[in-house]
Amino acid sequence: MLKYDVQKKVLIQLEPTEMKNEALKERYDLQETIVKSWDIFKNEIGLPTAFLIGDEINPHDSTQDSIDILAYDPDDSSLIVIELKRDKNKLQLLQALTYAAMLSKWDQEKLISKIKPQYYDSTDELTDIIKTNPLNEAIKIVLISEFYDPEVIITADWLSNGYDLDISAFSVGLHRIGDQIILSTEQRFPLKELDEVYDSRRTIRTLKKEHNDIDWDDIIPKLRYPFAQKGIELCRKIKTGEPSRRQFSSIRKNWDGLDWININFREKYINVYIGGSADNMPELLQSKFVEAIDISPWAGGVSFRVDTEKKFSDMVTWLKLE
Repeated sequence: MLKYDVQKKVLIQLEPTEMKNEALKERYDLQETIVKSWDIFKNEIGLPTAFLIGDEINPHDSTQDSIDILAYDPDDSSLIVIELKRDKNKLQLLQALTYAAMLSKWDQEKLISKIKPQYYDSTDELTDIIKTNPLNEAIKIVLISEFYDPEVIITADWLSNGYDLDISAFSVGLHRIGDQIILSTEQRFPLKELDEVYDSRRTIRTLKKEHNDIDWDDIIPKLRYPFAQKGIELCRKIKTGEPSRRQFSSIRKNWDGLDWININFREKYINVYIGGSADNMPELLQSKFVEAIDISPWAGGVSFRVDTEKKFSDMVTWLKLE
């Protein structure tokens, strides 16, 4: 990895290092760091909407083992098993699969009971979303390690291709510059170039149907910003949306060179998720807003929050919601 010194117009070689050389442990250092930085790290692994359930989660009474990190994806009501290893370990995938099998027996109440409240000011929003959406039988597996044995990647490919399991693997690399350590992530499986191939081969699973009377009128009182009702009313003129997930998927497609735009109504703000890429995307998006927006990149695009009246007004104008 190279550092670009803009002033001197030179490249500086960063010193590669490893967790063991820095006396970093997978549980007490890497795991804790990911949990404390969840809102940033989830973008690195392509899960921008995922909620953190907690770390060291026991999946079943029959075992003393625990899942390193457990998350929940509100987009499809699936659980996400995240297994960490400081070094390569051939049993990492097997361990994750075992946990996924145990989680397949969970129901909504079990999942809610495992939420660690210390990671949230309030768990009401997460609890509400889980309660109103039946859990998906398909469970995602995310492997994170510095290195991988070829057997792990080959097996992940076989399971994904032949059995439609949702598995991804990321390597973390460490580089030292002075007293600072730089962490980078690289998707090792599936290769980004093959993502569309795997998506096309993957069977679309039908979620369990459950009678659900929740409506947007039930959601509006739970949102803590004055423009929530107007935003929902404007979006409903375009799409019905999914009130149980508090989202309007693909409210716009092929907009300003972007593949799709989703609007999620969270408890304290609106989250705008964008798929695809465009030339000078940060400049493009910021040009649509008078106030500065904090743009967060993720594997498939970017996201940003709308948390003021002015940003909301600019979003409505940009997306032509009125």
